[in-house]
Amino acid sequence: MKKNIILLAGVFLTLTSCSLSEELNDSITKETSNNILGADQALSSAYVQLRSFQNNDNQLMLQEHPSDEMAGPTRGADWDDNGTWRALHLHTWTPDNARILGSWEQLYKGLAFAIDAQSFTGITVSQKAQAIFLQSLYTFYITDIFGQVSMREPGESVTNLPSKNLKRTEAIDFAIQILEAQLANLPDGTAATSYIANKNAGNALLAKMYLNRAVYKATEANGKPQAGPYTFPDADMDKVITYSDAAMVSRTLQTNYFENFGPTNGEVSTELIFTAKNTNTEGSNIHHLSLASLHYNQTPSGWNGFVALTDLYNKFEPQDTRRSASVPGFTDKHGLLAGILVGPQVDQNGNPILKRDSPGQLIFSQDFSLTNSTEEKGMRVVKYLTDYNNPTRPSNDFVFLRLADVMLMKAEALARKGNTAAALIIVNTLRIKRGATSFVSLTLSDILDERSRELYWEGHRRQDQIRFGTFNEAVQGRATVTDVHVLIFPIPLAKLAANPNLVQNYGY
Repeated sequence: MKKNIILLAGVFLTLTSCSLSEELNDSITKETSNNILGADQALSSAYVQLRSFQNNDNQLMLQEHPSDEMAGPTRGADWDDNGTWRALHLHTWTPDNARILGSWEQLYKGLAFAIDAQSFTGITVSQKAQAIFLQSLYTFYITDIFGQVSMREPGESVTNLPSKNLKRTEAIDFAIQILEAQLANLPDGTAATSYIANKNAGNALLAKMYLNRAVYKATEANGKPQAGPYTFPDADMDKVITYSDAAMVSRTLQTNYFENFGPTNGEVSTELIFTAKNTNTEGSNIHHLSLASLHYNQTPSGWNGFVALTDLYNKFEPQDTRRSASVPGFTDKHGLLAGILVGPQVDQNGNPILKRDSPGQLIFSQDFSLTNSTEEKGMRVVKYLTDYNNPTRPSNDFVFLRLADVMLMKAEALARKGNTAAALIIVNTLRIKRGATSFVSLTLSDILDERSRELYWEGHRRQDQIRFGTFNEAVQGRATVTDVHVLIFPIPLAKLAANPNLVQNYGY
């Protein structure tokens, strides 16, 4: 057993209970326990590291703050943070941005655990496939955000520099290759066991990687990313369709949209494909995603930060249940609606919620200022519903992949191949379920907008906008068209100094 791996894993094992470890891994015999203990621990640590995605900073925010869905206004001295959030929305970040450094460390820790798990003798076929799924997942996110991936082989000493250094044109193919080779060895799964890497999850991740492959391939020799329009090969789109079909097996759309994100989503949602598991005793800081947006005087008392853009809100029809909805067990507790909050805010009895720093009712407006907003400016978002029975340790599972996302991936692939009629059926199936009216016709822009309506604040938007060629356009709070180099984030300066095999990305 490798001591360096066990020491590294120990940092995160304190977050993992035996129950989760037992559920995530195959049962083992006493005779093989000594050999497999290291793999079990490392694999569990790779799963636990998935919970870092649900923080109100780092990777999730790199996907949302620079997009047309989210912003972080400064309110007096609140939320200034040395301009970190403004830089993300304005596309003016630099290699020393704290959110970028945090994302790098977050993703590479997970990648290290997933690779290390494969180095132990006695690892089962299923465990190895799960570890490789997680390696592929972390590699995909690193490729998407940072444009290059540096990693060790299983068993390689951590005292040496990583031997594998991949450009993003190579890294996406590597992530696809290793997962395709192990897809058949992943366990079968259901929506209720979506926190275990399973065949549905493997198929969904492969569909997403093939869908974005054209973006990563469009990179010049000096590392400069191309802004598109991209060429999506029919062969890749066929892969998206095939893998999407396999990913959707035994999954159905949830009747109540917000049950996909409630405290019992891991038990009741029929849409879930891959999640990070949270319980009232294990994890969880997923409630921070709502606290970062809610006002101080709402329940739970929030931090009065992140807001939704009008670009997002105006995409919805009024009757679309995804925009906002009253949810039993949630709205009747403290008056909060689920979704996008705008206008006068009330408690469960209809009484006005008051502002904190000035007289009058709290009324969320659509306008805001990145540099000087008052407390009521900006629409707020509640996606993951508060667990009022355990508000500081909620049991909502964090959603990476779910059925509606896969349906829209398939629709996009069909449309890119020219089959808009089949794509229209898929999109309308989703819209009808969500209470929206059916489309008569369909364009690629319609699909991009539908992805925003369905998946807002779930960590997909930057990636989607890049693929559709809208990421650099001006939005509310950012009046200028930005340069192509911001399609990839910079390598943090500390990481460049530690690994001479890394080369700073173009434009930084």
